[in-house]
Amino acid sequence: MGLSIRPKHTRKHNEWRIAERLTLNTGVHGLYFDKTEDVAIEPRIALNWQFSPKSTLNLGYGLHHQTQPLPVFLFRERQPDGTAVETNAGLGFTRSQHFVLGWDYKPAASWRIKAETYYQLLSDVPVESMPSSFALLNAGADFVFPEKNNLVNEGTGTNLGVELTVEKFFSQGWYSLLTVSVFDSKYKGSDGVERSTAFNGSYVLNALAGREFKLGNSGRRFLTLDTKVTAAGGRPYTPVDLEASKAAGREVLIENQAYSMRLDDYFRWDVKIGMRLNSPKLKLSQTFFLDFQNVTNKQNIFAMQYNEVRNEVGKTYQIGFFPDLMYRIEF
Repeated sequence: MGLSIRPKHTRKHNEWRIAERLTLNTGVHGLYFDKTEDVAIEPRIALNWQFSPKSTLNLGYGLHHQTQPLPVFLFRERQPDGTAVETNAGLGFTRSQHFVLGWDYKPAASWRIKAETYYQLLSDVPVESMPSSFALLNAGADFVFPEKNNLVNEGTGTNLGVELTVEKFFSQGWYSLLTVSVFDSKYKGSDGVERSTAFNGSYVLNALAGREFKLGNSGRRFLTLDTKVTAAGGRPYTPVDLEASKAAGREVLIENQAYSMRLDDYFRWDVKIGMRLNSPKLKLSQTFFLDFQNVTNKQNIFAMQYNEVRNEVGKTYQIGFFPDLMYRIEF
């Protein structure tokens, strides 16, 4: 029998009506990872109070565990005798406790307002066994996966934030959505120093809206207009040690200043124009789109990186203004 390295899940949930407007939801989630033979039991609880016909207050707690990315277990370190050993093979789950307080308000049939504050406490985060600023929870921020050996589950982290959502569902030919998130994300590596994580941009704002116009009297042709604006705080990054990079011929980071610098804030505005044609006989529609991405041609920075050709630290940018033509069939 081959070895499966995919986690197995089990779930059990119950709902209890404590009073006419008070509901308690409880649950237990089980997780088993057969590569390390780790087992986790995760209790979940949520209390919902509908204190008015249009408003609901909810309070929740949940314990969560996450397996480490598969490549981490497969990294090997060469030993003095020439053998290669998987030094991360014994890594356990990362543990996370979630605390949430939320308010849900429906002022009208097609409108919804939701506010939520949360606190997340992370433990058992993989970090290096020797004192350093590295923590695996920062992996993925720059699409480069770190190859680190001799990791141990001794790091910690916290996420604290507030989110607001104002949504108008599609009705009367239009829709809109506004989401705002303000947050703080910190971690500690094996050196015990608290730092911002690679994802600690402080805020994210998304605003989108769309309008549909009927053309003619057949009810089969529609002109659609959609727009979206995204703004976000600059992502933290680790500065490059320029002199050490020149000497090594490759990028060398100042590890003890991990995520101490911050990129410029991000901004992007997209506009999409479309034409939808509904078939008079078949249950299908065809839509043609002109999608204008980043219409202001904002030069958003993706990363600050060492340029081996120029021997300098330069900016790598994300895509600028980009028009796109799309065609879609829906059945």
